[in-house]
Amino acid sequence: MLDTRQVLTGSDRAPLPGSRLVGRTDGAATVRVTVILKRKNPIDPASLQAHGALLPHERPLVDHAAFAAHFGASDEAISALRAFALAHGLSVENVDAARRVVELAGSAANMEQAFGTELSDYEAKGGRYRGRRGPILIASEIHAYVEAVLGLDNRPVAKPRLVARAVQSAFYPKQVATLYNWPPGDGTGETIALIELGGNFGAADLQTYFANAGVATPPAVRSVSVSPGAPAAYGSDPDSDGEVMLDIEVAGAMAPGASIVVYFAENTDQGFYQAVSLAVHDPATTAISISWGSAEKSWSAQSMDAWNSLGQAAALLNVPIFVAAGDHGCADEVPADAGFDNQQHVDFPGSCASGVISCGGTSLAGAGSTISSETVWSDNAGSGWATGGGVSTHFPVPAWQNGVCADGTPLTMRGVPDVAGVADANTGFNVIVNGQPGVSGGTSAVAPQWAALTAVLSQALGRKAGFFLPLLYANPNSGATNDIVSGSNGVYGIPGFSATPGWDPCTGLGSPNGANILALLAGPTAGTNPAQPVAAAARATGAAAPKAVQPYNAAEAVLYGEFIEAAYAMYDAAPNNVTPPPSGIPAGYELAAWIQMQDFILGSTGPVFYGILAQSSQNPASFVLAIRGTSNGIEWWDDLTSLVLEPFTVGDGIPCGSVGSGFARIYDTLEVIERPTGAAAAADTVRSLKPVGGFSAQIASLVSRHAQAQARVTGIPQSASVVVAGHSLGAALATLYAVDNAKTDKIPSPICYTFASPRVGDSTFVGIFDQLDFTSWRIVNVRDIVPNLPPEILGFRDVDALQKYDSNGKVKSSIACAHALTTYLYLIDPSRQPDANCALGVAALAPARAVATNGNGAGNGYVAVLDVPAGSVSIDIRFNVREPVLH
Repeated sequence: MLDTRQVLTGSDRAPLPGSRLVGRTDGAATVRVTVILKRKNPIDPASLQAHGALLPHERPLVDHAAFAAHFGASDEAISALRAFALAHGLSVENVDAARRVVELAGSAANMEQAFGTELSDYEAKGGRYRGRRGPILIASEIHAYVEAVLGLDNRPVAKPRLVARAVQSAFYPKQVATLYNWPPGDGTGETIALIELGGNFGAADLQTYFANAGVATPPAVRSVSVSPGAPAAYGSDPDSDGEVMLDIEVAGAMAPGASIVVYFAENTDQGFYQAVSLAVHDPATTAISISWGSAEKSWSAQSMDAWNSLGQAAALLNVPIFVAAGDHGCADEVPADAGFDNQQHVDFPGSCASGVISCGGTSLAGAGSTISSETVWSDNAGSGWATGGGVSTHFPVPAWQNGVCADGTPLTMRGVPDVAGVADANTGFNVIVNGQPGVSGGTSAVAPQWAALTAVLSQALGRKAGFFLPLLYANPNSGATNDIVSGSNGVYGIPGFSATPGWDPCTGLGSPNGANILALLAGPTAGTNPAQPVAAAARATGAAAPKAVQPYNAAEAVLYGEFIEAAYAMYDAAPNNVTPPPSGIPAGYELAAWIQMQDFILGSTGPVFYGILAQSSQNPASFVLAIRGTSNGIEWWDDLTSLVLEPFTVGDGIPCGSVGSGFARIYDTLEVIERPTGAAAAADTVRSLKPVGGFSAQIASLVSRHAQAQARVTGIPQSASVVVAGHSLGAALATLYAVDNAKTDKIPSPICYTFASPRVGDSTFVGIFDQLDFTSWRIVNVRDIVPNLPPEILGFRDVDALQKYDSNGKVKSSIACAHALTTYLYLIDPSRQPDANCALGVAALAPARAVATNGNGAGNGYVAVLDVPAGSVSIDIRFNVREPVLH
């Protein structure tokens, strides 16, 4: 029978230099491989380049589901691979269409037959591994779908990039952040992913270290096991432990508010790729740090190309990957390594040409906020320790490096590194590993520095900074980096590269100036409205326009969250009173009106108190509109009062896209009840403003009259403003009010803060909201399910601008605790306390309103029942819950 199999391009393998053939791999041994499928639609290089040229607020917010639908693996490819596996006696262990990954398992004999190769065992310096010779052969029925096959060969592929010293005069991370002029912030709400191919971390050592490093509240650190058996026990692999601890200690001390997720995988091309792929596609990931690598010549072309494809995804998903550039200068290996060839090499994956930022090393001296000197890291004693850097032999020069020169010659291939940071262990970082204090350095210390900086930048920007490397290259005069102009990276007599003004293959563009990077990424601010040029650029590229025109202010967010807390407190004190006594309103404000609405399933309940309009005592023309969410741990599911979009009009029929029908109907019932003053107060009478018109008109009527009255008495100009705030369903209603007011009554709204908002409307509605001339912040806990509902598949979209937090490891892991307003305010301001029922280690109370399960679920919990009005149909949704009553 004719063999129609084809060679998988770039899959050739040869034994490791110096390895010894032991014999054929046992045919019955289990082998697991990862097949990476091609995208159903390729990523257009021009679109990728255009994306990289945008400022963070000019980029559209990432829709992971839409990305997977367009750029994931096709159903045809997955079906073909399933059939292929069945035909060759292989089992399908996992399919991830979004990541384009299919994991197969089977005997070595079946794997050999399936992929046209021969597997053998080898002894090498690092131990025994399974290897193969020659290329992989792919059956014709799947050849068109396959990008790479990883795991047949399980040789170690990377080494940690750290250097240890006994020197005790070194930096703590905060000191380096000060020298590099970091902007204020601690990375709260962001997530840093660390990729580790060995070792583990010790919780007690981390606690001691962070205390010594001046970190009052240590970061939340959790591990993800990507490969069976990973991670090893702490202390069993001291060298790799040193790498893991250095990464966590540097990143955690520089961005202690960020969540740190450590992905542990086996040291193979399969494990390495899987770990990074998982991190890239996790919506929570802000930045990835990798301190492992090896010379390009150690890698197969199929592996490097698969990484480059993954890097394209990372760039579009706004997840930069920071990678150490290597610690052995221009050689990227040492004479003792088998296969040492006395030639220049660059380190992979740092040399990847898409989505990756290669991080070189410097020697740094300074104190306080003053750098006294910074040069290329190179140990002149001849030990071979020096920053990696050079020119790739595999990847062509990326668009953002066009025109860049290495020692006077324009690049035609990718040059590394891109940026730098302190790496010399003699001016390195204090660490604690396996209970012992020490000092570590190497470019391993640089990647987590930049990842932590990205978390702080993202916090300040209110959205992911993303793959901002092209912006650094395009703006060489921005002051975003400290140019390093002294030193070189030659080792072992191999001519290296010299530092020069501008980019060079030793320290790239230089070390960071954090505040200047933030200014570059934020766009113009001095004397201008930064949203205007950004919005114009966004429209020109088809990207979503930015929403925020002022930096995110955490203290301000907490203040307006406290107005919502007051609304909750007033409701709890008197649930049946639509005009409850004022309670908990922040100092300096007085209650001007109550907000009521017709609750939930329309017509079935009477009016319910739902919010307040408060007036500033110091500036009587300033008001705050705060709308609470639903009242307990079951009822907040009623936020999803409609899964069907319907047209939303305001004023005299002004179209504003489509919104959830339940949201629109509830909004139409909103009513302002004016608090009586003067003689009316003495008579204890209240007045509904419903006859004035819709909700926005009612607010405008009251606010205008109050402002005018104050102007006559105190001389305040006859102008007014309304800050808008809402939680959960109240956030959705606040969003509708913002559009209604802007299109009709036009009371100035300087800012809008929403907490835990569900999606409100379609892309047309979102486009209108995002163009409003005011600042808004959509504050989201990534562990909260409500902001992900209603699902985008039904046409719902998110408004700008996102400010993320992560309650993982900070409060009890439950649906209600993740959604509670008290949790949100605690995440923003850790000096506050979460609800007592959500504090870690405290058992949750039973839900306040539920029905016992029966049938197969008897005795297992409660069922929350939600009848959702959806146009002409009603959808019955039931959720098994055990939740406390929370706000």
